[in-house]
Amino acid sequence: MILIISTILVGLVILLQMWKGIPVSDLTRDITSIAKVPPYIGFFSQIGIVFWMSTATLCLFSASTASNISKKIKNSLYFSGMFTLLLGFDDMFQFHEQIVPYLFEVSEKVVFAIYAILVVSFLLKFYPTLLNTDYILLLLAFFFLGLSVFMDVIPIRGLNPALYENGAKMIGIVSWFFYFHSIAASTVSGQKEFD
Repeated sequence: MILIISTILVGLVILLQMWKGIPVSDLTRDITSIAKVPPYIGFFSQIGIVFWMSTATLCLFSASTASNISKKIKNSLYFSGMFTLLLGFDDMFQFHEQIVPYLFEVSEKVVFAIYAILVVSFLLKFYPTLLNTDYILLLLAFFFLGLSVFMDVIPIRGLNPALYENGAKMIGIVSWFFYFHSIAASTVSGQKEFD
């Protein structure tokens, strides 16, 4: 597995270099080194990505190792882990702002609509299970992530979007992390059995 994953990643670098002529160093070095900017540039966004990836790890690890959980909560954790990975990669590579609109010639609003459909599907499928968790943290996450999307789509005059939009997003991401941390801690330790 180590060799397969590593080979795919190194192969991707080689493919992009050969296909698009992108220098290998541009694909492998740190962004701040390539752009020749101070290391604090974008630190807030990078911390958000760390929380996304940590949450995905918590979900996928607890789904695959906990023995005291039902198939339904296990599936909800797998779904949550994969969805969180998607959101983390979106944050890292700007899927909704640059890649999807460029490749498919659609507005970023379409991407947000797809994410909303995934969230509603998740809530409808797993809501009885979610009611047995610390769902207030999940509601907090949805509220602040939704507020961030709202401010991204409809800017509010007089508010600095770099601060308020990204501040709301960070509160949402951290709430998301602590919600799934509480579930992972309970399932892995065997302290709580979910329906």
